[in-house]
This record gives sequence, C-alpha cells and structure tokens, in this order.
Amino acid sequence: MKAVRVKAAAAACTAIVTLSTTIGTLSGAAGATELHAGLRQASSNSPLVIAGIIAITGASDFEGQNQAGGVLPAIYAINKVGGVLGHKLVYKGVDTKADPADALPAVQQMLATTGNLVLVAGPGSNSAPTIVPVLNRAKVVMTAVAGESAFDRSPYQYFWRLFPPDAANGTAMGLWAKKKGYTRVAAVFGTDTGSQGDLPGVLASLKALHIKVVKNIGLTPDQPNYLSQVRAVMAAHPQVIMTESDATTAGTFFAELKELGGLVPIIGTEATFTAPWITAVKGALGKSLFEKDFTSMITAPSAKTPAVTAYEQAVTADKSQVPKPWQSYLSNPFSITYWDGIMVAALAMTMAHSTKPSVYNKYMAAVANPGKGKTVVYTYAQGVAALKSGKKIQYYGASGLVDFNKWHNSFGNEEAVGSNGGSQPVKLGTITAQQIEAVPVVGVP
Repeated sequence: MKAVRVKAAAAACTAIVTLSTTIGTLSGAAGATELHAGLRQASSNSPLVIAGIIAITGASDFEGQNQAGGVLPAIYAINKVGGVLGHKLVYKGVDTKADPADALPAVQQMLATTGNLVLVAGPGSNSAPTIVPVLNRAKVVMTAVAGESAFDRSPYQYFWRLFPPDAANGTAMGLWAKKKGYTRVAAVFGTDTGSQGDLPGVLASLKALHIKVVKNIGLTPDQPNYLSQVRAVMAAHPQVIMTESDATTAGTFFAELKELGGLVPIIGTEATFTAPWITAVKGALGKSLFEKDFTSMITAPSAKTPAVTAYEQAVTADKSQVPKPWQSYLSNPFSITYWDGIMVAALAMTMAHSTKPSVYNKYMAAVANPGKGKTVVYTYAQGVAALKSGKKIQYYGASGLVDFNKWHNSFGNEEAVGSNGGSQPVKLGTITAQQIEAVPVVGVP
C-alpha cells in the first residue's frame, strides 16, 4: 500500500490530523486493544505509524512546523531504503493546540483508533506533563522535546529526550551573558507554558552567576500592544534582554521597544532560533539591527558529518512535503532532534527484531550510546547493515553525540548563534555541557 502524504504546513488542521491516507485504513477498535496490551508485533508489510503529538494549530503552530521539518524527511529517508523490518513508515499528526485540555482527548482518541502505532514524536512542553503519563501507561515509546525539569530524572520508562532540559538552556544563556560582561538583565517571557519553561533556569543561573535581574516581565500572547511592558523594561535600564515568546508576540513587543528607543541586545532561548520567530523579529527591527543585536542559545550543531549530510539531503529531497520555507529546517535544532529520535527508534526496532514498543524500547540506548567495540554509524542504512553483520552500533546523530543517561536524557554543548538571514546559524561561541553542569541550578542533570 502506497502512503500518500500531504503538506504538514496545514494550519487549518483540526484536533487530529492524518498526514497519510493509509492511516484511515488502520484498525480502530483493534488498535485500542493493541495499545492497552502494549502493542502487538505489526503484521507483515503493514505500515507503521509515527504519531506527532504537538501544537499544529494556534499561536504555537510553529511547533508542528518544526516537527514536520524533521519527522517527514526521516520517514522519507527510512522508507527510501526499505523501511523498518519490511514496513514503511507513515505519519499521523495529533494536534494539542498547545493546551493540555485539548491534548488529552486528542491523545485518548489516537490511542483508541490507531493500530500499528510504534512511536510518538513529542509531546512538546505545553502538553507533556499531562500526556507523558498516559503514553507511558500505554507502553508507547516517545522521543520528546519537552524541556520541563520534571523529566530531568524521569520515572517514565518509555520517555526519551534528545534535547537539553529547559534549565540547561537557561543556564547556557546566563553563562553567555556572563561571558559578554552583562551585569543587568531584563527577562521578557511569554506567559504560555512553553515560553515559561526556560525562565526558572534563566533566573536561577543569573542569581548563581551574580547577574542582576532588573525586570522580569510576562507577555500575555498576541495582545494588540505591549506599551506598558515596554516602558517598564526601559525604566529598568537593562544591558540585555533574555527572551522567549511566540513569534507574533515577539514581533509586536520588539517593534514597540525599537520605536520608543529602548532596544538593547537580545539573548533568546533555543525556541527563538526558528523561522517564524526570526522572520517576525527581523521584520520588526530591520535586518541590520536584528543581525547586530540578536543571539540565540541552541544545541551545538554537529560538525559536518555524514549524519548532517544525510539529514540535509533528506530535507532537500522531501522539500515539497515540509512547511515553507524548507531551507529553515536545515539548521532548525528541533527538527534535527526529531530526525535523530526517529533514527534511534528505527535502529532499536531493527536490533530488537521487533516493532513492538515494549520490546524495542530497551534497545534505544543500546543503538545510540558510545561503548567499547561499537561501530559508529551516521545513517539508518549504515546502522542496518552493521547490525545485520553482527556488529554493535553507536548512532552518531545530525545533532551530534547521543548518550542517554539512566533517566533517558541526552544533551551536550550549546552554542551562541546569530542569524544573517540564511539557513545556517552564525556561530558566536560555545558553552560546554561541563560548564552548564558546574552552575548550581536545580533542573540540570
């Protein structure tokens, strides 16, 4: 059966979005039985479902775009070389609308109606605390980008995070501010759950580093203006603003800050280095001011390895399927992380000789973590070939080293980057994982 995917950029998607017409043919009631039994082995040659549990519509729809930019090329690359154990992969989007109240029934519906579900890409920060326990009870493997500190020492067997916790990203921002000599910081964060995730790490690291927070402002998303907040920030006379919010909110706030003459350098979280945010704020400030004043702390891009090349080639080949502009995903840290998560899961299935999550879950670290006598592989095809020849493997990802700790977390160095309008970040400097871990901040493993 040939899967037919539609463009993942559909902003008008409803609670559950099916990006493959084959999904509709999968068993409904049988799927629910399989899920609650831990998922049986997929039948011969039937498609395997990867569910993307993320905000696809609403103010946080960029999260769904980031996910599509990594998941769809990963599915394309794996299917191109024959799929997983003879099964092709298909993608099913589950729209959380960035609201746990919407996410829970959508996920419950997915579990009740989806057969051959082998992996969840996500969930994201907004819905993870509500959804992760549900998926874990259903024995569904998750490769999440949720940064909450609740998952730093995760009790959930099926939860895997290849992304720095929010506290680590916040600490890296503090260390970069220290490196630049800033002593007066204003924190300007959206009041939505996703934006608030990094704030505790930012505030705690600044305190530990003896940097004064002169103002801590919350921005209610998508208001017509933020003039009172702008004036409050200006009155505090910060040397730099640390920030995260949705793109529309950021565009409005920084346009008004510029208009009133209060613009200072900006240090953004990893979430600010995405096409919608950059487009909105660059439009508000103008290209020259944006490039001069904007810095984002992101997961350190991997050196130019075969993994990076494979990722870039897949995004380019699958560019008609991902949201526009497709070039933005070539360096999007969220998209790259989703890609690596799917590669690790697919290789774990291959090593386990099983597509059943309760069976292959224990092989996730086995195919990724470094170890004595392991063969380093950079692509799914390389990994399959090595496993077939009886070798132990270490998948080295497009995001770099993947090394899960006992709580199923993996994160490494972070980089301060700027943007010159191209698809690649402009590297400004590195904050190492060791430097992050040395700052006494709760939430950094």
